[in-house]
Amino acid sequence: MKNKVEALSDISRTNQLKILENQQKLAEKLFQYLFKNEQGIEHFQLEYRQADEENPENEEAQANFYKKQHKHIKNEIKKRLDERGDKRESSEIQYFLSYTNGKKYVFYLSPNKSHSGWQKLFTENSSDRERIFNLIFKFYILSQGLSVDTINGFEELLLLHSMNTNPKSKDALFVWGHNLFIKYNPYDVLTLTLSRKSRKFLLQKDKKKYKTVDGEDLGDVLLYKKLYKDKNYYFDRDLDARKKNKINFMQFDENPKNYENFKKTQLYHYQNLMTKLENFLSECNIAFESLHFQADHYLENPFIKNIDSVEFLEIINNTGVDLTQSDRQFLQCFLKHQGVSTIAFYKDGKTVSTYEQVPDGEDEVCWRITESIKWSDIQLEAGKNYLVFNKLLEEEAGSMAYQAKDNLWYPSTTIDNQSQVDFYSQLKKKFNYLETGQFFSTQGINIPEFRAVGDEKTNFAVFNYTNWKIDRDRDSLHKETQAFTEGKILDVEDSIFCYLKEQADSKQWESFCERYKINLSPEFQKVLIELGIKNWIAQSILNPNLGLPITPQPFPEKQFFSIYVRSPRNKEPKAVAVEFLYKDGCIYIKNVIYDLKQIESKFRFLRRRRNNSEKLVNDQKYFVDDAEKLYISCYTDDLYTPTLIGRTGIIEDLESGELTIDRKNQSEKSSRFLPLVSHYNSEIKPINRIQNMICLDLKNKTFIQYNVPPRQNIAASIKKGFRSYHLIGKRYGGESIPTSELIDHPITALHFSTLTQNVLKIGENSQSSLLEKVAKVLIEN
Repeated sequence: MKNKVEALSDISRTNQLKILENQQKLAEKLFQYLFKNEQGIEHFQLEYRQADEENPENEEAQANFYKKQHKHIKNEIKKRLDERGDKRESSEIQYFLSYTNGKKYVFYLSPNKSHSGWQKLFTENSSDRERIFNLIFKFYILSQGLSVDTINGFEELLLLHSMNTNPKSKDALFVWGHNLFIKYNPYDVLTLTLSRKSRKFLLQKDKKKYKTVDGEDLGDVLLYKKLYKDKNYYFDRDLDARKKNKINFMQFDENPKNYENFKKTQLYHYQNLMTKLENFLSECNIAFESLHFQADHYLENPFIKNIDSVEFLEIINNTGVDLTQSDRQFLQCFLKHQGVSTIAFYKDGKTVSTYEQVPDGEDEVCWRITESIKWSDIQLEAGKNYLVFNKLLEEEAGSMAYQAKDNLWYPSTTIDNQSQVDFYSQLKKKFNYLETGQFFSTQGINIPEFRAVGDEKTNFAVFNYTNWKIDRDRDSLHKETQAFTEGKILDVEDSIFCYLKEQADSKQWESFCERYKINLSPEFQKVLIELGIKNWIAQSILNPNLGLPITPQPFPEKQFFSIYVRSPRNKEPKAVAVEFLYKDGCIYIKNVIYDLKQIESKFRFLRRRRNNSEKLVNDQKYFVDDAEKLYISCYTDDLYTPTLIGRTGIIEDLESGELTIDRKNQSEKSSRFLPLVSHYNSEIKPINRIQNMICLDLKNKTFIQYNVPPRQNIAASIKKGFRSYHLIGKRYGGESIPTSELIDHPITALHFSTLTQNVLKIGENSQSSLLEKVAKVLIEN
């Protein structure tokens, strides 16, 4: 591959390790560990089923079913343990539920330490193996103890992060935590995962709410002594853990020795639990290999940068408040400096909807939404570009919401099965490429309100200024902006706003922003990139001779497909195959196939569901070289790909009190906390060169592992972890393509040359290539 540089990076620990024992030996060693600790594993087939009248798609029905099944399993286990004279409280019973060949099996800990029947199931079935391993590791964790409180009565161990009551209803307790589960893949790689979990518990005094049809109490007891001494709370239901919460992947405190705050982060839990997993395997005398990430090559500055600005852009306002004349004047000026020649405002910037937040008495937000302009009347034109300012309803869901029976709107990321959905979701569905045969270039941005300027701590403003720079040059700023403020001395924000909305000279605009460190926000940078991509897609579908310039490749020409399959449960599958041509430094869209039967017939390697061979597996993404009869897949997945969890030695330094927790990378004494995220190694300078790199690990025989570092400096609060990607190739017959061949394949080079290097890790688009995005956006735009 062109421009590939060989150099070893610093080592980053990951959440993965590989078992080096065969499964028979592994099962025997786990058995010996349990035997030594007076424990055994027994199992039974679960016959409990959902009632016919309960709709499995209904969230309420799902919550009730899980609760009833959980209680039923506990009662069945308790009955079996009682027969052996082992009296345990419900919350002390440990089990895992496995799904095998359409049947459910419950594995649970018992005093029958001589029972070894589970070993056969462990070696023969991957689902059983995974659940049994989790059950034993959970026992180990509980016997060793953790520095954090846990809730033990469910399948997965829940590490507590916070517990709060609602001021309007102290009978309810809302729990946030980290759900621990270890994925066990077919290649004997263990991936330790921590997912955010939100659960609701209710006071025991509401016992009448916890009756099944058999009159039994529901739920596991959670003793909450902090607010209510010796008050018993019972499990009610799981809540949507994707909504706004205070769990961070990493948090850098002003005090580099603030270990208590560090121990609340996911990065600490990953480091600590991986250490415990390694200790557990060592105690069992099980051979393993830690799968640290160390890049051995890198690509520097390969990203696509030649995405032209759109010529025409119409803005649709859906924030709940009309855009003022000054707002519109600012946007006109700003977008013209970004290369947009014609800007229009739908209905002069009047808001499409109004929003009123409604407290519901629980740990969630709902809204009353009114159509100011009838949504169904809004029409789009093919060939135009549309930017939609959407009201941010909730951090994770953004503007997505559904209307419930009470006529209120509830933010949610899962709205596929809802009949009434938010404005922007309706708009995308109405003007979908597969439905209309035309591509409508639309891009939304979720904002709580429109705000042109704010300081560096202000989220969702178009521009952010730097406080230290403004404080130092405040007099100069006021003097330079007076011509645009009618001679008035305004505050910093208004002074900058007046200048930016009226300065027509692009060079003066750029010089002003550079002088006072006024930066276009990452959110709006992303929007402009997205609009440029979608504008090119729309034009290329109409004109296959319209090429997009990319980094010139060492080969003159390559024709290939990019495929995306969307096949959710209980929904009709959809698929798109985009035919690309690379020629003489440009990418062309030559054809689009969206007939499902044609795609299934042409690309027979597409995976199908085990329990329904008529239906394709969801979320398949491939590059296909039909001439060479091979396909390449790029993906990130908890079962196979790792998360970077910081340098090695963090736990050891923490225990000795020598750990420094900061973002410094410059000197040899720097903490260098996040290798391959904030730095590559000590020799590559300046340190921030890594922001324009792709870090490659080519040591594996049949796949490329790579990481795309963030484009910006690391923030003090990091919400989500840093995922690595795998690139794997196979021939139509199923044979794997060796890494040495894969790295030099033209499609691999084109993939790495068309990453858009988005400025934020927002969704998966931040690290996917333009070639993948085209196929996906044709289905989901």
